[in-house]
Amino acid sequence: MKKISPPGIFPATFRDSFRASLARSAITLFAIGAVVVTDNNKSFASASDDEKIVAALDTQYQAAVKNNDAAAMDRILADDFVLVTGRGKTQSKADLLKDARSKATIYEHQEDSNQKVRVWGDTAVVTALLWAKGIEEGKPFEYKLWFSDVYVRTATGWRYTFAQASLPLPKANAMTEQATKRSAQYCCPIVELRQYTLHPGKRDAFIDLFDRQFVESQEAVGTRVIGQFRDHDDPNRFVWLRGFRDMPSRAQALQEFYGGPVWKTHREAANAAIVDSDNVLLLRPALPTSGFPLESRERPPIGAREIPKGLLIATIYYLSAPAELGFVEFFTDTVEPIFTGAGAHVLAYFVTENSANNFPALPVREGEHVLVSFMRFDDEEAYERYLAALSRSQRWRDQGSDELTRRLKRAAEVFKLSPTPRSLLRA
Repeated sequence: MKKISPPGIFPATFRDSFRASLARSAITLFAIGAVVVTDNNKSFASASDDEKIVAALDTQYQAAVKNNDAAAMDRILADDFVLVTGRGKTQSKADLLKDARSKATIYEHQEDSNQKVRVWGDTAVVTALLWAKGIEEGKPFEYKLWFSDVYVRTATGWRYTFAQASLPLPKANAMTEQATKRSAQYCCPIVELRQYTLHPGKRDAFIDLFDRQFVESQEAVGTRVIGQFRDHDDPNRFVWLRGFRDMPSRAQALQEFYGGPVWKTHREAANAAIVDSDNVLLLRPALPTSGFPLESRERPPIGAREIPKGLLIATIYYLSAPAELGFVEFFTDTVEPIFTGAGAHVLAYFVTENSANNFPALPVREGEHVLVSFMRFDDEEAYERYLAALSRSQRWRDQGSDELTRRLKRAAEVFKLSPTPRSLLRA
């Protein structure tokens, strides 16, 4: 990534990625020639090989920045490289090399973690969390931030062409430490949002089966059944949420449940009602305290029939980049206060969990960046009053609506959900 000035650099705009052709040279000796490869490029390399090459190259670049190694930076950077900082400033390859040669910044740390590489043909994107610490012009600095780096395949190898990153993350203090402690009260570190399409007329019978057989049996193996709902606008949609302590415990819990006696006994009846069960988002809380506050809730007993009052509104915001790159901050600082001021109660919000699906027998949607929010209302009339108040809000018109639309990859999806009799999460 980057050679940057400490305190306030980076998020927001993204320039078009550059596509470069991979030059191949055919040499004929006696029959068909071999493909000549240069540098770290292999024309028939697998996507997995490309991921390893780019990951190593980006790690080399971080080390070059740390050591002010202008020669190594020059070798890795494309000539038309552009860095976009959080304040909208841009820096070129020449700018970064000049800074390195001046050695105005001495690094103690310039390392990344949580590195993830995604390859699409001749383009690769690296996302990671950067920790930088050192002294710049005699003044100490330290920050962490998320970044996205774009590499393209060229005739002379992969080259680093574009960089974009978040603002530095808030530093831990007494308030954030206390918030981390409170996060244990919220459910859950890993959450599945599951939307089922059912055969017409089968939803009530499916809910009865689910509430009787699939709640305690899942929780007995370590799953938290957070809530199950009817979709107000689609009589054939059933929506539910379940949570896990972490990804390894998710795999174990799912293996035990779907390999256990309860599911084996009732799976034919359940599957007979389901048209599609693959619409699943794997999520995690956007912030330590943005999960569901469920610690004080008690689930109604088996056989409960009373339909809870209230309405839950789930909204899926589709993003072009990970939500951590500016959208979470925009949502918490701007959007949530506007929603609250118009009468909403924001229960929780989550972002995409990018871990690989470790229970492939149950598919999840991959390759998407989302933020999913959940709001509660007393009833549908209260929700309509909220929408009317929001439409009248000057702040929403000036700061929220257009800016939110600009940040989305496509229109948000909104679901009006009514809890089933045994849903732990209620409006």
